[in-house]
Amino acid sequence: MSKDWEDIKVNRRSKDKVVFESRLVQSIYDGIGFLKDETTDLLKEIDSTELKQNIDEMEVEKFGKAAINHFSDFADDLSKFKDDIINKDEVPDFIKDSARDAKIALNRDEEYIRTAKRKLDKYGSDDYDVNLRAVQLCDKSIDLNNKNPEAYYIKGLALTNLEMYDEAIEEFITSLALEDNVESKLAIANVNRLGRNFNDAINVYNSVLEDAPFEALKGKAYTYYDWQKYGQANKAFREANDIEALDEESKKIWDECSL
Repeated sequence: MSKDWEDIKVNRRSKDKVVFESRLVQSIYDGIGFLKDETTDLLKEIDSTELKQNIDEMEVEKFGKAAINHFSDFADDLSKFKDDIINKDEVPDFIKDSARDAKIALNRDEEYIRTAKRKLDKYGSDDYDVNLRAVQLCDKSIDLNNKNPEAYYIKGLALTNLEMYDEAIEEFITSLALEDNVESKLAIANVNRLGRNFNDAINVYNSVLEDAPFEALKGKAYTYYDWQKYGQANKAFREANDIEALDEESKKIWDECSL
């Protein structure tokens, strides 16, 4: 018998409840049982009438996508719930390794990234808990595959929303080290702007003018505006608008620069 299981003995007691002599294994067993009960209760709360109404109101394609996202969020909520009730530091290494191997085989690293991105897109940048969960999901992905640049990029966006600017830049730099991508460079420039490192922000935006002219010019315009250099902000907004029509919020700020 495996050495890891030497201290595990099972006794049958009243009402067929399984009782382990190992407190650790009992804790894991009880936690899994509790999670199962909670899942059953949550599923019972799904209103089939409301679900049918949603199907009738949506196109089939849109419903399929919405359903997938809904149940993915539901699964993530359960996963977080499980993490909260089971202390991972107390789980034996051989169980951790087996779980990790299974997740790698199922490409769970990509699913963690998709879930984190969808949460940020759906709930916006102001929700502290959503951004914190996005960071946790990206960390899960990185633990399974530390060579995916998108995991570091999405984590950097969440850290930016949490105003953890130094940490965010580190994640974007790691993403760039794995893959030269303009998105991470724009994100670094934006973090520098938010951190009021205006010179650094302008330098980075200038470095990506050829690859992403509209985004770089718009970023420069916002940087000059925050820097109270309204003449240069006005010029950058105009040049960006010549490439692509600015959104209403940007136009409003542009008008303020022209006063």
